[in-house]
Amino acid sequence: MLEQLKKMAVNVNQKIETDPKVREMAEVKDRTILLKITDEGEYILELKDGKVLEPIEGTMDDATIVVKTDRATFDKLVQKKLNPLMAYAMKKIKVIGPMDDVMILKDFF
Repeated sequence: MLEQLKKMAVNVNQKIETDPKVREMAEVKDRTILLKITDEGEYILELKDGKVLEPIEGTMDDATIVVKTDRATFDKLVQKKLNPLMAYAMKKIKVIGPMDDVMILKDFF
């Protein structure tokens, strides 16, 4: 899982470099995302100074956004086989955080 997240971070950083809209959103403020994969572990993703830092395994109490799901759902979301809004409606994913911060997630992935 950690290797998959690291590859995603590289892809997001490339998108930040090439897409002015995404770059603008990334530069607005720093954010931390705690990704809780219920059947696997917890991972910290940080958006700092307009770039996604390398993800690490771990937990934190003061994340800007907390995303909780299982591995199968996460994989379907990443592969675009499941719409995030549908996953949320089906209660397969739980997202906690300020709405404006949560909404930027869709533009990164």
